[in-house]
Formats: sequence, C-alpha cells, structure tokens
Amino acid sequence: MNLSQIKRINRWRDGFNPLRGLTMMQAVSLLEAGERGEYASLQWLYRAVERRNATLRAVKSRRVSALTRLDWNVKTITSSGTAQATVLRSAYEQLDNLREAIGFLALAEFRGYAHLEKHRNDNGNVVHFEPVPQWLLFRQGLNGAWQYNPDARNGAATDDDPFIEPDDFLIREVDDPINEIAVIAHLRQSLSQKDWDSFVETYGIPPLFIELPPNIPADKEALYQAQAEAVIGDSRGTMPNGAKVQTIDCGARGTNPFNEHIRYQDECIVLAGTGGILTMLTESGSGTLAGNAHEDTFDQIARADALAISEVFQKQFDAAILAEHFPGAPVLAYFELAAKE
Repeated sequence: MNLSQIKRINRWRDGFNPLRGLTMMQAVSLLEAGERGEYASLQWLYRAVERRNATLRAVKSRRVSALTRLDWNVKTITSSGTAQATVLRSAYEQLDNLREAIGFLALAEFRGYAHLEKHRNDNGNVVHFEPVPQWLLFRQGLNGAWQYNPDARNGAATDDDPFIEPDDFLIREVDDPINEIAVIAHLRQSLSQKDWDSFVETYGIPPLFIELPPNIPADKEALYQAQAEAVIGDSRGTMPNGAKVQTIDCGARGTNPFNEHIRYQDECIVLAGTGGILTMLTESGSGTLAGNAHEDTFDQIARADALAISEVFQKQFDAAILAEHFPGAPVLAYFELAAKE
C-alpha cells in the first residue's frame, strides 16, 4: 500500500479536534501510549498544539528557518575522493525538495521522529523525499520496527500491520521530543486562560450603583429604577437631577495570578525548544542587542541540528549510492549541511 492510498483512508481524522474537552489525565494517557509505540492520537494532538500554541509555533518556525538557511555541500576526506563526491553531488542535485526534506527531518526534535519516503524515477534514482504524516506510523513497543498505521487507529501495532522497508526511507528519531513538554504546558495555559476569562468577566468592570434623588414620589420609584438600570446596562444615559453614580472597589480585583502562570508555561516551552539557552523569545525594551542574541541562539541550535541531519543523509542515503557505484571502496566523500563558506 502506498502513501497516497493511506492518506485517503485516513481522511476521517481530518474532522477530529483532539483539543476539544482534553483533560490532563487524557494528555498523560496519550504520552504513556507513545511509550508503547501507539502514536496516532498523540501525534494528532502534537499537530494541534503546534498550530494553536503561539510560543511553540514561534520556536518551531525559528528553529526550522535557521536550519533551512544553511547551505549544503558534498565534501571529500582526501583528494582521491573526487569521483565519489561527483556521484554524490549529482544524486543530491536530482532531488526536487531537498530543503523541504531537511525541514521535515528537523521536526523530529518536536515530534520524536520523522520519516521521508524515497520516490524514484524510471532509472531507479531517488528524485523526491515524501514526508510521511507522523500519525500514520506506529510500532510494537518503544523500540519495535516501524509499521504503517493506514487507518490511524488507536492501539498497538500487530504482526498483520505492514512493516516499512527501512531502505526506502530516511528516518530520524529523537528520544526526548519538545512536544512532550509543550503539550502539558499548553493544557495548563488553557485552563489558566479559562479561569482568567472568568476573572475578567467578574471583576473587569467595577460594579455600578445609582443613588436616586431624595423625595421621589412612591408612584415614580419603579420608573426611576428602570431608567437607572438602563443607564448602568450600557454605561450611558441621563438621570434626574440629584442622582449620583456610586462604584465599589473590590479588593479581589488586585489579585491576578493568571498572567504569571501563563508566562511560566511559555518559559517552559522556550527552555525546552532552545535547550535552556533562552527563557523567553522577547523581552520588553530588550532592543537590538537582545534580538541579535536570540538570532545567534537559533543559529547555534541550527548548527547542532545540521550535524544530526547530515548524519541521517550520510548513513541512509549516501552509503547506498557509494556502495552501488564504488563497491568495496572506503567512503571518501560525504554530504554536509552547514553554514555557507
């Protein structure tokens, strides 16, 4: 079964929102299922959080953009590796989406893994790397062989589910993905935001009272009260001479723990997403120096990611090409993703 067929079968999940009614207990249960190789619902949740959490989305965007800005090259270990370098460079130049493939492999830092399916032309040469949606994969246990999950079903893989052929893929795995922390932080933020909205609704506008003029005739009290309630309802209108507006300052309005709590969850995401180098993406009044420091941070992270991704290409793409064209020869050329020289 090819990937396009699997995507068509999986369309039922397109209308499912994993954030609707999500509780902390359910989130922890999905994370535990991921430890057993059951990824469908967990990865669909990751996708939703990446789209809805502003801080996670910013960290993800800045990490990937810093990485895809890097240049790629084929280098040689010794001068005798020129022939191997020529073959490798030709293979990479045939790829129609190398930048996209690099960016997708970078997302393994967030999701725990990334798979690219090799598409070949009529000559058998790889010309395209197709990203595999991460919820269409699972395995039997934490370290089992990768298998297709064409229905994106919940539960464990079985021997009846199709195994993928590793030689047909580029696979990157990360043991401690950022989204494990981001999901918990996002859920805590959502709960805190809900309480904050209730707080604002209750204390955002101070209570208003109208003190009616003295000596109102008894038969006019209902009319005066109706007019006073209309004025309070939209905070505008006229009242008879002698009426006064009274406000009550509620001391509870001064206590607002929600902003700090939400900010702390943002800090947790940024710490996880930058390896502890940054605590916040922006600071008020930080100016150009802080902005440059943040840019340097993501460039530093990109260099580390580039080493890991270059190794994936070297082991899972370069090795097969060199073995085919130079059987039995030592490896003298390699792909490298790095800053422009």
